[in-house]
Amino acid sequence: MFFCACVFLLSIKGSIPEEDSGKLYNTCTVFGPDGALLVKHRKLHLFDIDVPGKITFQESKILSPGDSFSTFETPYCRVGLGICYDLRFSELAQIYAERGCQLLVYPGAFNLTTGPAHWELLQRGRAVDNQVYVATASPARDDKASYVAWGHSTVVNPW
Repeated sequence: MFFCACVFLLSIKGSIPEEDSGKLYNTCTVFGPDGALLVKHRKLHLFDIDVPGKITFQESKILSPGDSFSTFETPYCRVGLGICYDLRFSELAQIYAERGCQLLVYPGAFNLTTGPAHWELLQRGRAVDNQVYVATASPARDDKASYVAWGHSTVVNPW
């Protein structure tokens, strides 16, 4: 049944910049099989990091944080959404699990510094701690791009 839910979820395409009332958000939209908008999630936790000699990145200079949790129903299970850095916050996953979510989905683009160290570890942690499935979707690595993502889209079970 879980894999049926994954097929249903092909309507999650990642995240895009969204302008609203003069602010920019990192937003993920989910559309149902009929093309109707099911939910819109704005990234809650902005990624500000300075790893000396590796990477400096400050999303908060450009983006505004979202202010709400986003869940939606499929015929198979309730799904909770996060975006990229939201994966690092166990409280978000715990809230979704308490609200009955059996699957958490995080489109993201971890970089080549944090990706190898944390991407899989965080997915497994969220899945095991909350006894839910975790699916992450990342761009494929393109070493010629201005931003090189770690990649490694994954589905993790809670066992």
